[in-house]
Amino acid sequence: MKNIISIIAFVFSVTLSAQEVKMRDVFAQAPDSIFPLLTKNNKLDCIDFIENKMRARVKNKFDTYSELTTLTDNFLQIKISEKSSAEMKLVNDTLICLVKTYYGPGADSQVYFYNTQWQPVKRTLERPKADDFFQPGADGEVCGLLRQLPLIKANLSPDDSTLIWELQITELTETQKRTIEHSLSSIAVKL
Repeated sequence: MKNIISIIAFVFSVTLSAQEVKMRDVFAQAPDSIFPLLTKNNKLDCIDFIENKMRARVKNKFDTYSELTTLTDNFLQIKISEKSSAEMKLVNDTLICLVKTYYGPGADSQVYFYNTQWQPVKRTLERPKADDFFQPGADGEVCGLLRQLPLIKANLSPDDSTLIWELQITELTETQKRTIEHSLSSIAVKL
């Protein structure tokens, strides 16, 4: 009987601790390899500032500024540098989705999955191809230009477990942008 009670107590404590996973704790425990520009103190300061309704801007390892702009129980958005940002979403109690975006000249993102101990998780999430964004009747010449070097930005929804891919058109001329902008669709994927 004692063994059964011990097992039930253990399962209850594991379940309770899994439910208590918060983005603030996940971010604070992120290893240096995930955010190489941020020290542990940078991350803790950002959390402290934002929770106290202050601007969460800190000087990073390169003597430039990083700023945590959004922090909820399951979502985080941070501007790491002038040329990079990251978003994180707790998909569930054990899975983190991390989107790193680099700017230069246009935005391009990479998506990673980790467990809450920051171990990589193999998960199939195929990056769309340029053709996946074109609606029927899209201008062939401009589509050809976008196929050559597709820059694709990903954003996590703060409200649910959705990842939204968008083909970037920053490298097009204004005329080309007007020609193609109504022929492009974003792609939403449930995580």
